Amino acid sequence: MNNPEAILVSNAHTIFYSAGFETLSAHEREAYVLLISKRKIIITDARYSGATHNSESELYILKLGERVGEVIKKICAENKVETLGCEVNDLKWSELLMLQKLGLQITPLSNIFSEQRSIKTEEELFAIKQACHICDLVLKDVTPYIHPEQTEKEISWYIEKSIREGYKAELAFDPIVAVDEHAATPHYNTQKGDGVIKDGSLLLIDFGVKIHNYCSDITRMVGVGNVSDEIKNTYSKLLTIQRKTIDYINTTSSLKEIDTFCREELQKYKLPLYSHSTGHGVGLEVHEAPRLSASSEDRKAAGQIFTIEPGVYIPGKWGMRIEDTIAILDQEEIEVLTRFPKELILV
Repeated sequence: MNNPEAILVSNAHTIFYSAGFETLSAHEREAYVLLISKRKIIITDARYSGATHNSESELYILKLGERVGEVIKKICAENKVETLGCEVNDLKWSELLMLQKLGLQITPLSNIFSEQRSIKTEEELFAIKQACHICDLVLKDVTPYIHPEQTEKEISWYIEKSIREGYKAELAFDPIVAVDEHAATPHYNTQKGDGVIKDGSLLLIDFGVKIHNYCSDITRMVGVGNVSDEIKNTYSKLLTIQRKTIDYINTTSSLKEIDTFCREELQKYKLPLYSHSTGHGVGLEVHEAPRLSASSEDRKAAGQIFTIEPGVYIPGKWGMRIEDTIAILDQEEIEVLTRFPKELILV
């Protein structure tokens, strides 16, 4: 059945989006929202009895010993609901089994809110612009202090300290600070790394800021001391490709074609293809719809915010990536929201 009579929202970010209700951890199941007709019923426990939510939402506090499934079944019975949709991409197997015992017809729904969330309001755009501006300020604060003998972890801590103490914001994700061969791993784990900067090192810095619940994402490259001509020349080519890809956004409505264009440009310069997508949506989550990849079926639309982030990775030597967060405005004009200079930063 394509149109269930009610929908159970389980994803923490979509709960905030739909009902204005935020839990302490997005990774723990601390609430659900039941959407029935025009009602938005937040189901949570007494830890959130005084929590804020938007004016259209109702707050149902579970009594001690009361089970979520029992409450969902009771509310559905009161509203004569027989079919219940659920976020199949978010639910755990145990939760699905719980729902199947309710006596309702369960309808799995895929990405039911992703398209809606991908189109940002003016308020959402403003928040993301603020997050991007703080990224620019943090890079201005941090990059002058980068020098040989520093560790990746030290620079990561400077970034976090600047975000939290300097600008009263949050990390969108743990910063990726990767030196030389570590930067050849696109999602390198700095927290477990042991990299140390030396003369001639190439340093990748990828981080994001979250403010008012909305994220930004940026990647810039730093060359330390006597950087090789190979690195400088390759970076110059990658920067040209990234800029051309941003310009190409205006020429197509297919996000897959943007990914294809970027890879074809890399091949023209005889550079290796990267394994990740060319970009991803940014909003309440740092990775959300739309996708700019070889398999994407998403179309460009006013209100979208996504990244453009091609990279070149040479295993065992170094890696580089240039990433900006970009908004599609009315009339499908584009605005680059991350404005820190993209030329190779030499310190």
